[in-house]
Amino acid sequence: MALNRREKTLLAVTVGVVVIGGNWLLFTPLSNRWKKVNGAIKEQRELLDGMRATLKKAPEWKAEYEELQAKMGSGAEHFATTTDVLKKIEGVGEAAGVLPSNRRPMAIVEKDTYRELPVVCAFDATIDSLVKFLEGMQTGSGFIIIDQLRIQPRPDSSGILKCDIQIRALESKTSRGGS
Repeated sequence: MALNRREKTLLAVTVGVVVIGGNWLLFTPLSNRWKKVNGAIKEQRELLDGMRATLKKAPEWKAEYEELQAKMGSGAEHFATTTDVLKKIEGVGEAAGVLPSNRRPMAIVEKDTYRELPVVCAFDATIDSLVKFLEGMQTGSGFIIIDQLRIQPRPDSSGILKCDIQIRALESKTSRGGS
């Protein structure tokens, strides 16, 4: 059975449409998936490059950390107990002309690499002595954080302020021998 020219053309067009349509149906979804995968690979490579750049900086950061740790250990005051913190507060308060009237140590908070030694104090002070006290607490050696400070004028004396303060001293566990 021989095909005439019109049938051959029709057969060629039909085969062409089936092949092109089939390829389009197969390769379009694959192409979209490949684009998504290539985008994800590109994002992961950028993330990996960032991680590698961070890892290259690790020796530099370690050297800086060791330098800071050496500086911290050399001049910093260490607080083994809340009693040491209370002594520090009394010493700074005495130098500033402030004597705490009420001192209360709070529970020690253990963290991974350090301990918090919180203390609550109440005292009466003038503005000048209060400023000297706060400056002495912040600039003195050791890591002391003033969490709360409440200041109110005393009703019976206009020049004197009633102050309530909560202080946390931080002590590194490594400075105490890793205990």
